[in-house]
Amino acid sequence: MKSCVHYAVCAALCLASASSIAGMEKESQSTRPDLFFAWLSPADQAEPVSVYFDKRANSHRLTEHCKSGLPVYKFQQNTRYTCKADWYPLDSSDPFHAVGVTVKGPIPKSDTHQFGMFSLKPTRTTRWNTRAIMPDEQAALKAVIDTDKPRLRLPRKQLKLASATAVSVSDKGRTTIVVPGNVVQDVAGYYHAQRHYVFVNENGRYAYQGMIPAKPTKYFDLDGDDLPDMLVEESCDGLCISLWSISKGVRKVAEFGGH
Repeated sequence: MKSCVHYAVCAALCLASASSIAGMEKESQSTRPDLFFAWLSPADQAEPVSVYFDKRANSHRLTEHCKSGLPVYKFQQNTRYTCKADWYPLDSSDPFHAVGVTVKGPIPKSDTHQFGMFSLKPTRTTRWNTRAIMPDEQAALKAVIDTDKPRLRLPRKQLKLASATAVSVSDKGRTTIVVPGNVVQDVAGYYHAQRHYVFVNENGRYAYQGMIPAKPTKYFDLDGDDLPDMLVEESCDGLCISLWSISKGVRKVAEFGGH
């Protein structure tokens, strides 16, 4: 799958506002057959997003879905939208075969272009509880890190345990702990982000899941379990947005970029 780095969208120090990148090329890439990103913009300003999937059959599925007049659903609110999908001219060097997609529906009251994450089927509207880490959780997590430091290979001195965020569906399930860590900055390349490290607390047992490239801005429920899927926005000269699953270790599910 083509990466954000491949398209040079992670090349500047600060994340530009959505309004400043309107009119630039935008690309949605997804490993899930029913998930993609698109712009939420007024009908007279609708701009297609180049949508890629890891399998060409999923591009066909989205195209036929939109041509049939079936709705797509915005994640979190489960709001219905209509969609339009057109094949771009086929390029034999492009194994993904982009589809140009626009959506129409409720538009946020804002003077900037905003993006949304959409599904071909109704989405879950799970509400995630977020709070600061508790002192006992911080102490327990520190003990785990200190004990397993040779194996975990974490930037221990740069972990900000006191600033960690706890995320859960309820007090009875597992709790995800997201810990700010080291700052990565490439002045010459105009890139800046703070890595975050993800742990899961299950009945007092902490397991390290992996690293995400920046602070989560939103949490989603893709599969109905009690571990959140995380939307991340890195600072760059366009859009460097990615969605991460942590259920089987940290892995990237989708991304949205533009330059």
